[in-house]
Amino acid sequence: MQVSYDTNADRVLWRLRTFGGELFGLWLTRRMLQRLWQPLQDMATQAGIARVAPHLQPAQVLPEAREMLAQAARERPLPSANFKLPFDAQAVTRPLGAEPLLVAAVDLTPGAPGQGLAMRLRDPQGRSLNLRLSDDLATALVRLIEQALAEADWGFARAAAAEPAPALPASSLN
Repeated sequence: MQVSYDTNADRVLWRLRTFGGELFGLWLTRRMLQRLWQPLQDMATQAGIARVAPHLQPAQVLPEAREMLAQAARERPLPSANFKLPFDAQAVTRPLGAEPLLVAAVDLTPGAPGQGLAMRLRDPQGRSLNLRLSDDLATALVRLIEQALAEADWGFARAAAAEPAPALPASSLN
């Protein structure tokens, strides 16, 4: 996957390529990312905490240690991710068509502890993409979006999940 800021469109382009060669493009507007950013970070961090400390229940963590544990989860090594490898934009098929899907709504659902998250991204024309991201992919996505937001200079601050919730509810963002 690749996430990049497009200065001409003033949008973030998220592209995904499957092992089978399917290429998906998603436009994320500033408005959408303002709504999606915090819940995405929280769910990715919670999934990462379950990966870093699988034996701990969130309620067992002292409040003083929550931020340190969340930071360790956000910054943990991702052995399956290679952030230096160029994105392969060659497509065998483009199931959603040549134009990227302009995301107007997102359903974000946490997986079981340590099982990442699920996303359903929809556009106004009824096209949609359902994704299930492992905890490593969710963390990688957060890092990639963070880089694109820094380039966009939209004023988004890194919002730390100071107190990860015991169980995050599903979110619908429009």
